[in-house]
Amino acid sequence: KGGWLMPRVKPLGNTQNAAKRRDDMMGGEVEKWIRVSGIPKQELCKYMKIGLTTLNERIRNPGEFRIQELRALADLVGIEVSQLVN
Repeated sequence: KGGWLMPRVKPLGNTQNAAKRRDDMMGGEVEKWIRVSGIPKQELCKYMKIGLTTLNERIRNPGEFRIQELRALADLVGIEVSQLVN
């Protein structure tokens, strides 16, 4: 009897590690452009229409950024939003 075999899948741990690396890279990229802008985070938050605590949380978890927040930062520093998203 030939039974149906389950396809092989990659262990979930590798996917989680890749996602963590991607988030770390994006958070670092956002922080870099914040530094390059020379705008204090408090003032930047006004442009992004979020609080300082929210900004810091988004940097730690960049997948939580909203597009409008990234657009505000990109517009301020004169880059494309795609440069913030790796």
